[in-house]
Amino acid sequence: MNKTKILIIDNDVEHGEANKRMLANAGYEVVVVHNGKEGLESARIIEPDLIMLDAELPDINGFSVCKELKEDPKLGAIPILILTALGASEESYLANMAKEHQADAFFTKPADTKRLLSKISELVTATPVPPSKPRVRAKILLIDDDPDFLDATRQILSANQFQVITAQDGEEGIAKAKYESPDLIVLDVIMPGKDGYSVCYELRKIAQTRPIPIIMLTAVGQQLSKPEYAMDMAIDHLADDFLDKPFDAQKLIKKIEKHLRR
Repeated sequence: MNKTKILIIDNDVEHGEANKRMLANAGYEVVVVHNGKEGLESARIIEPDLIMLDAELPDINGFSVCKELKEDPKLGAIPILILTALGASEESYLANMAKEHQADAFFTKPADTKRLLSKISELVTATPVPPSKPRVRAKILLIDDDPDFLDATRQILSANQFQVITAQDGEEGIAKAKYESPDLIVLDVIMPGKDGYSVCYELRKIAQTRPIPIIMLTAVGQQLSKPEYAMDMAIDHLADDFLDKPFDAQKLIKKIEKHLRR
C-alpha cells in the first residue's frame, strides 16, 4: 500500500526537517522544499496528498502559493495547511487571510504536535471536495489617503461584485499588494510618504506584484499647465492605465474590466 505523500514548503530549513522527521515517524512519505517556486514545481510533479505551507517564503509568500495551487484544476483539491511564525493567533487577521486564499487549515508556529497530526489525519482522510468558485469576480486593492474617497469607491466596486481591499498610504499599499495578491490595483498619485508614482515603480520591481495591472488616479493634472504630463508620468512609472479625478464611475469599471480580461 502506497504511503500518504506530504509536501512541506518551509523557508526554515531546520523547522522543515523537524516536521519531516515527525511526519515520517507517523508513517507519511515526506518531501521538503524551501521556497515557493520549488513548492509549486514539486506539487505539480509529485501531486501530494497534503501540503504544509509556510506563510513566509523568500520568493513568493505562502498565501500567494496557496491561491495558485487552489486555482490549478489538477491540484485544487489537495488540502493545504498554512503555518506561520508571524506571531498571530489562530483567530487572527492572518487566519482569515488563509481562509480567503482557500487554505484548509491554519496553525501558528511552533504547532502542537498532537493537534497538528490530528488535523493532518483529518485532512488526508476526508473526501476531496473541488475548490468552490469565488463568490466575487475579482479582488481590487484601492490605495488612497482620502478615507471618503476610499469609502465611496469601495461602494462603487462592491456594487459591481468586486471584492475590495483598501490601504491609506504607499507602504501599507505595497504590503497589502504582496500579502493579498489582488487582481488589480487602483492607485492615487498624491499621498503622504511615498507618492503613487514611486509606489507603482516599486511594485513593478517585486516579482510577485509585477504582473498586477495598476490604474493610477489623480487630480494633479488640474494643477499643471500641461495636464497630460500627469498621465505621461504614470506611463513612465509603468502604470497600465490612468484616470483623472473626479472620474465617472462607469469609466473606471470599464477600465478595470478591460485590464482584467488581459
